[in-house]
Amino acid sequence: MHLIDVLVGRLTEKVTQFGHDKLSVFGIGRELNEKQWRTVLRQLVAMGHLQSDSEAFGALKLTDSSRGVLRGETEVWLREEAPGTRIRSSRAKSRRGDLAPAASAPQGDVDPELRARLRSWRSDIARERGVPAYVVLHDATIDGIVRAWPTTLDELRNVPGIGDKKLEHYGEELLQIVRTR
Repeated sequence: MHLIDVLVGRLTEKVTQFGHDKLSVFGIGRELNEKQWRTVLRQLVAMGHLQSDSEAFGALKLTDSSRGVLRGETEVWLREEAPGTRIRSSRAKSRRGDLAPAASAPQGDVDPELRARLRSWRSDIARERGVPAYVVLHDATIDGIVRAWPTTLDELRNVPGIGDKKLEHYGEELLQIVRTR
């Protein structure tokens, strides 16, 4: 499934043809395997946050109820994968070849104060720009920054979800927030 290929960072002909390997979300879901992503997507469809578009070859599309989820206003609880299924470790290989933190780790791995400062900054930027907070940075990207604790733009660039545009627009501000303990 193309969406899963993008989420796990799988370079397929279709992904590169449409330039989806250049998206900031490319590879952001590496901590889950394809089977686990299928389970997540099925549950989101069952909850009504995604729907299959029969006119677009069964492509998944967001529903109105997904807005609250994407903005972080609505919590989503997913059924856990069956026992015996292993989720990859808290570090995953980035597409640039360096080790980078996985996009989403348990909250125990994340410094709550830094995470709160980054989320507050993200809310301010989103309000200024008139966009949802997830457009500025996804929660998984914030958690990746907290785990990586980058001190340079190059280190920040290796956090999944930080592409060239986000680095250019927000890089120095993010590093300043990280440096402020």
